[in-house]
Parts: sequence; structure tokens; C-alpha cells
Amino acid sequence: MTLEDLANIGELLGGIAVVASLIYLAIQIRQNTASVRSATLATNTDIWTSMLTHVASPQFNEAYLLGSSGKADLKPQQFLQFYLINRCLFVAFENQFYQYSHGTLDPEVYLGYERSFKNQILSFPGFRVYWELTRHEFTPDFVARLDKLFGEVSDTDPGRLLAQWQEQVRKLQDSGDPD
Repeated sequence: MTLEDLANIGELLGGIAVVASLIYLAIQIRQNTASVRSATLATNTDIWTSMLTHVASPQFNEAYLLGSSGKADLKPQQFLQFYLINRCLFVAFENQFYQYSHGTLDPEVYLGYERSFKNQILSFPGFRVYWELTRHEFTPDFVARLDKLFGEVSDTDPGRLLAQWQEQVRKLQDSGDPD
């Protein structure tokens, strides 16, 4: 075997090593991406769970209900509570939009959040007013996305979800299904 043959074998082995390294790197990147997305989802779930638990508490739910329905007779303390709840909601949603836009939040998960936000928040008059007062505080891309979503929904009565729930419960009870 000549020196040239050994050099060719060395070059071949080096090429194989580079390809193996690239394959390993691709696998690591894919696993890291999955880990980042999983952690992002867990963090978002924690944020929303905490926020919704606070909104449901007796000390905040009246302000939330009055504010979301657009009642003009909020007391100053209730207005402050509603305003700060909204700040948390919209900042959290902007964070999700940012993560979605940059690929760290799964598109299907984000679109589920977006549907919920659109149907359970953006359709109520108090949130529309909050958005008009504060939209300048958010990033241009998020403003454009929310303006589009606001354009897709019309004002609704905050009691709509309760009425829908009650109707479904009545149907279930009427069907005789104990579960």
C-alpha cells in the first residue's frame, strides 16, 4: 500500500466522520427543538392556569365580569383590577404570538390558544375598549394580528357562554345520560 493509498483511505474516513457528525448534530438539534417546544408549552400552560385561577377568585371575578361586559359603572378599584387582568392576558397572548412566530410554540397549539382568546375574550366589549386604549403599547406584528382577529368577531353578551353551557347541561339531563 502506497502513501497515496493511505492518504485516500484517511480522506475517506475523514469524510465518513464528518457525515456521521452532521447526522448526530441533526438528531441533537431535532431533540433540542422538541425539548424547547415542550418547555414552552408547559410554561404557557402554567401562565394561563395561574391567570385564570386568579380571575376566578372571589376578589377578582366581579371586576372581570363587569369589565368584560363593558359596564361603565366600575368602581375605581374594580377598574384597576380589570385593567391589570387585561394587561396580564394581552401580554401573555403577545408572548405566545412571539413564540409561535419564532417557531418555539407549536402552530396547532398556538392556533388553539388564538381560537379561545378570540371567542372567550376578544368578542366582549370591555376587552375591545381595553385594546383600543392600549394597542399602541404592543409590537406592530401583534397589533396587526389582533386587529385582524377583532375584525373577525362581533360584540357578544358575556352571558353567552353561560347560556350555552346551561343548554348543553339541560340536553344531557334530558337524554337521561347520568355521565
